[in-house]
Amino acid sequence: MQNIIVSYSVKLLELMGTKIATQLLFPQNTPNEMKLWQAVVLTAFDDVTCNLSDKKSAIAKWEAFKWFHHNEDFEKVCYLADFDADYVRERYWRAVDQDIILFTPKQIAWGRYHEILTAYQSETNKKRRKELREQLEKQRRKVMHASHLSQMQKTTS
Repeated sequence: MQNIIVSYSVKLLELMGTKIATQLLFPQNTPNEMKLWQAVVLTAFDDVTCNLSDKKSAIAKWEAFKWFHHNEDFEKVCYLADFDADYVRERYWRAVDQDIILFTPKQIAWGRYHEILTAYQSETNKKRRKELREQLEKQRRKVMHASHLSQMQKTTS
C-alpha cells in the first residue's frame, strides 16, 4: 500500500496543539483510514476558522461549527481519527475564546439561508414549502444587506 502525504498549515497545527500536531507530523504506522478521519477533523477546524464570506466558504464554516456541537458524530469521527475528543473539543473552545473562530454577519446570513434551503428542499407539504420559500426570500435579502454592510465597512476603514 502506498503512503499518503498530507500537508497542513502551521497555523492549523498550532491551533490543534502539540499533542495532535505530533501525531500528524510523526505518524507511527498510521493506517490510511485513520489518516482520512484525521483529515476530516482538520478540515472542519480549517473550515470553522475561515474568514471568507462567499457563499461556499460561509456554508462550510456554518456546517463545521454545527458539527463541533453535534456530540455523537463528532465523538465518532475523533475516535476513528485516534484523537481524544475532549482534547479536540478543548482546542476548539480555546479558539472560540481567543476570537479565532468568529462569524461575520454575512457568514451568519449565508448559514441561516442554507438551513432554510435544506428544509425547503426536503419539505413535501405545499403550504409549508410556500412558507419556507418566503423565509428564503427574506433571508436572501439579509445576505444582500450583510454584503452591503461589509462593503461599507471596507470603504470606511
